[in-house]
Amino acid sequence: MWDGRELAERYDRISDVQFKSGRQLVEKMRVKKGDRVLDVGCGTGRLALYVADIVGPSGLVIGIDPSPHRIRVAEPKLKDKKRPNVRFMIGRGEDLSEFSDESFDHVCYSSVFHWVGDKKAAVEEAYRVLRPGGNVGMTTVDRSHPFAMQKMMEEIFSRKPYAGRVSFQSEMGMLVDRDELVKRLKTSGFDRICIDHVSETHKYSSAGELFGFIEASSFGNFLRDIPEELRPRVLEDMKKALETMRKGNNIELEANTMFAIAYRPGG
Repeated sequence: MWDGRELAERYDRISDVQFKSGRQLVEKMRVKKGDRVLDVGCGTGRLALYVADIVGPSGLVIGIDPSPHRIRVAEPKLKDKKRPNVRFMIGRGEDLSEFSDESFDHVCYSSVFHWVGDKKAAVEEAYRVLRPGGNVGMTTVDRSHPFAMQKMMEEIFSRKPYAGRVSFQSEMGMLVDRDELVKRLKTSGFDRICIDHVSETHKYSSAGELFGFIEASSFGNFLRDIPEELRPRVLEDMKKALETMRKGNNIELEANTMFAIAYRPGG
């Protein structure tokens, strides 16, 4: 992870896409007043603060994130808004040992599950900390639904001088498809699994704006697997490809988000 304070602050300013899908996810999870919610991969806390308004003073929202830089951006918001029902802390979904069994009504993975290394451990931990009848909610990328950037980069890397030297597979290997996710949730004990796909068009005024968004969203890992001497050329080739997707004032990219909700039996 190449994250830093500047990237975290930039992400806080430009993460409207993630914030929008996060609000949709929370609605699908039916979070209500008095609920206890664990926001895994909370980033700079935008969604956690939104959820805090829903659960109210009788509820609780705890946001965890592996990046200390993002937590440092989130924490001052609590002082500004005086919210005793929200806490932020460094942590990972694979290890929720900080929390006791059956201590939450909801576990939320908003735009985060594709970054989780050990997905088996993360799903099992989510099940453990959920109360019977509670649910886990995720928004993530479905590997079987290639998105515009993925298809563009795969095409670029298939030709010279990248072919054989650059692979996009390490990033794709972090993704799951619908069937894999259903199997993982069922194996961990979840039932009433519902998965939907939502397609949207994201607009950017320039390739530079898009690159800045990706860099902040990927913790500074954008193009880190590319040999340094090839990065300038990759960026130029990507700019040319992106310009072919321009419609009027904006570059338009199709994206597909997978929304998954699953319940712990009982309750």
